[in-house]
Parts: sequence; C-alpha cells; structure tokens
Amino acid sequence: MRLHLLFISASLAMACSATASAATQSLDFAVENTGETTLACSAAIAHWFSADLGEIAPGANLSFSLGIDVDSGTVFQMNAVGNKMAVQRVWCGHKGDDWRTREEIPLERRAGVVPEAVHLRCAAEGDKTRCSAP
Repeated sequence: MRLHLLFISASLAMACSATASAATQSLDFAVENTGETTLACSAAIAHWFSADLGEIAPGANLSFSLGIDVDSGTVFQMNAVGNKMAVQRVWCGHKGDDWRTREEIPLERRAGVVPEAVHLRCAAEGDKTRCSAP
C-alpha cells in the first residue's frame, strides 16, 4: 500500500511540474552592434537592482534569453538559487555609461501570449544609443 501511495504521489508531482514548465517559455534576444563603440546590455530587476546581460564589441553580436511565464506574461531571469526574478526593463547603452546612454528594449507582456524573439541592430550615436529592427 505504501508503495502504491508513493507511486501516486510521485506521479502527481511530475504532472504538476510538467504543467508549470509548459507555461514557461524562453524569450530570446539577438543584438548586433553596428556602431564603433562597445555596448553593454542590462536588465532591471526590482527597483534598485540591475543584472548585466553582456557586452557587444563593434561588429559583434550578443544573444541572451529571459524566461517568460506565458500564463501571467511575466518576464523573468533565474537567479543563482533558481528563483524567478521579475524583469522590469531591458536596455543597451555605451559600455561604462549604459544607463544614461541607454535605448530601452520593449518587452511584450501579455498573459497567454508567447512573444516573438527580439532581433535588434544597435549603435552608439553621440551620447545615446539607437536600436532598430533589421
């Protein structure tokens, strides 16, 4: 009887985790630096914390992915212990001054909708960064 209950518990746990993971998708980004200045991309997590997403040398590309909970539309980044940290915004700007020189990358956040991958070409222009879809 105990073995039977253990099997049922394990089956239910697997079914619940499969349902939860089915609602989680990956939101992929590809950013090409078409300018002559190195760029840095970051994400704001909560109101006071940002996470580096990577740097892009002139002529190079950066790819990164964030998670998206399709049921709620929440975009997130997993932290080192596996917690989903909600992402408020994503941007790219001049390396060393990316916040002041940033171009914000719009995030699709609609419950029940899987957003398309984001592909951008970005370049430093004066004291700002400009990004556009290819």
